Amino acid sequence: MAKQKLLSEYEAAATVGMSPTLLRWFTSHAPKSGDPRKLKVAKEENGVVFFEEPELLSFNDWLRHPWPHKPGKRPNIPTGIREEIKVEANGECAICNKNGDTCEAAHLNPVSKTKCNHPEELLNLCSNHHTKYDDGGYGPDEENAEFVKSFKASLHYHKRRLWVMQDEVGRKLFLLLTDCERLGDEMKKAKSPDQTKAIERIVKASLAELPQMAPVSHADPHYKAYKAIETGLSSLKTAGKKEDLAAQLRQAKRIKQEYVAALGYVACPLCNASGYYDGADCPVCGGDREIEERIADRVDLTEFELVECPLCEGTGKHEGEDCPECGGEREMQRRFAGEVDLRQYDAVDCPLCEGKGRYRGEQCPECHGDRQIPRHAAEQIDTSQYDEVDCPLCEGSGSHEGEDCPVCQGDRQIPRGVADEVDVEQYRNVKCPLCKGRGQFDGEDCPACRAQGEMPRGQADELDLSDYKKVKCPLCKGRHDGCPFCGGEGEVFKGDADSFDARDYR
Repeated sequence: MAKQKLLSEYEAAATVGMSPTLLRWFTSHAPKSGDPRKLKVAKEENGVVFFEEPELLSFNDWLRHPWPHKPGKRPNIPTGIREEIKVEANGECAICNKNGDTCEAAHLNPVSKTKCNHPEELLNLCSNHHTKYDDGGYGPDEENAEFVKSFKASLHYHKRRLWVMQDEVGRKLFLLLTDCERLGDEMKKAKSPDQTKAIERIVKASLAELPQMAPVSHADPHYKAYKAIETGLSSLKTAGKKEDLAAQLRQAKRIKQEYVAALGYVACPLCNASGYYDGADCPVCGGDREIEERIADRVDLTEFELVECPLCEGTGKHEGEDCPECGGEREMQRRFAGEVDLRQYDAVDCPLCEGKGRYRGEQCPECHGDRQIPRHAAEQIDTSQYDEVDCPLCEGSGSHEGEDCPVCQGDRQIPRGVADEVDVEQYRNVKCPLCKGRGQFDGEDCPACRAQGEMPRGQADELDLSDYKKVKCPLCKGRHDGCPFCGGEGEVFKGDADSFDARDYR
């Protein structure tokens, strides 16, 4: 088997747009509830983690697929991803840059349709901007709603630039100039003061860095190119005191064009200098738009042509379901098709039940009693994850706060894989976010914490405060005379209204 390309955690972060911190988190935590898959580490050297490129890309694609969830519930957003989008927005709302204490993980596309918690689907928004976004506050025209999605992409690129592991200052200068170019495009899309301010914050940060970028070694291959734009960078620093941001960005774009010409870079032959290909950052230039001519000359565009999927042979189906290689699309880029190993889909004995179909007296949880599974699935199974260990919440006592432990149900021990996923902090009591610990809400016992004033952190994190806003009763429309749904109040909580079914009152 060919040796796979290894990526440092910083190169990996730049490749998939997730921070090194989150990638490390994925190596020890399975993000999808009920699915044991974690990101595999290829090696660790001098404190830096390395990943095999195919494993990284496969894991990233798997994160984009629908997440497991209970009927009527949203898939749970794991702690690592919540922290990722919070850090991405500097702990505040990505739009207004404040109200950090009320921020929520907002889905850019309806989670009811996507069932996906990939970080690129989420943005840290305060409750005010979250409500505006969900209610069409940036619309109802699609143009303004699209700004938030586009801004997320720019914020992603801005952070990606910071993850690039690069020793040459000249290379950093090129990335920074490209960053400014993209931000200039985003400023043109802004349709409201909030949107403009959101862009301006990262524009100012990038422009402030530009004049500081200078290769110090004459041996640096970027040095001569830098000298060609040195005067322009100096004037940009002066312009910052008297010209508006849009003018400075236009100047930065001109400087980039001069820098690209001096470096001998050319337009990326795959994306034609747009930075995007097939709906994502261009895989050749990484979204940078221009690349070295010697690299461009080696690009084989036929590798990116669509060909028939070798597994499903263009049907889109494999064993009655969407093909796991092409996702049901029937085609894939030639470069990916060449990496498909059909042997990985051969049926082999399940390594957990050893082909018996039963494990510890019950149906095998891995093969579901079928005895055999595809080779690629068998290789993912870590049988040690099924060893019984003390429950981490009750520490093997079987009880928690005077009742059966909610994790092990009083059994004291659970499989290691389940134990590894338990976040004990989610069971620590915190103040109820609805009543702020008072136990009373709107003059009555708090309906969220049942007047206790506190609840487990996990429950508090999932609490949607908008469910407790009062709205007109959907049955009596606020007329309330003897209404059995609102009890004559004329109003009900929004959460109750959302679950209202008129058929129950016919």
